[in-house]
Amino acid sequence: MKTVDTRGQLCPAPLIATKRALKEMREGESFQLLIDNKISFNNVSRFLKDNKTPFSANESEGVWTLTISRIAGDISLAEAEDYCTDTIAHFHKGDFIIAITSDKMGEGDEDLGQLLMSNFIKAIKDLDKLPRKMVFYNRGVTLVTRTSPLITHLLDLEKMGVELLLCATCVNHYKLEDAVGAGILSNMYTIVEEMASAGSIVRP
Repeated sequence: MKTVDTRGQLCPAPLIATKRALKEMREGESFQLLIDNKISFNNVSRFLKDNKTPFSANESEGVWTLTISRIAGDISLAEAEDYCTDTIAHFHKGDFIIAITSDKMGEGDEDLGQLLMSNFIKAIKDLDKLPRKMVFYNRGVTLVTRTSPLITHLLDLEKMGVELLLCATCVNHYKLEDAVGAGILSNMYTIVEEMASAGSIVRP
């Protein structure tokens, strides 16, 4: 079975790849599509449902695998961009990475530290140049859970094109495997590689 790998790509790229693959398939044939961005997964799913295209999906470690079948009939001629639901503009990105290593900012009073971290995350959205990526390790991964008070702002940053990389070892350590609400699980080699290639690293 053919596999179309769109990991690391943001909308509309996964949608364009899906349409292209469907047009290349014969009736009755199937292919697998790999997506590591929940927004893109939702948008591709909506596109397939609108076109009455049968598919199944499962998620593992932040990667969605869709098995899609080609049926008779025309594929929607709508532009792929029409299915991208990002309502927040994509801004220019700078050559820097933000490393979040804790659920609070600085040393001292814990409540103050958590307030400062909250304000820091919110302020990133107002930057003229956004970070290329944000990496989360140690207790920093707790900020990216579905119940985190900052999850809405982190999801906004994803919509703005900032990739969030989560240390999988840290997520497992804090037993948050089923609680992650944004970002992509990654390994330390990839995190180090990304940080080493960045022009600068910001660590609050």
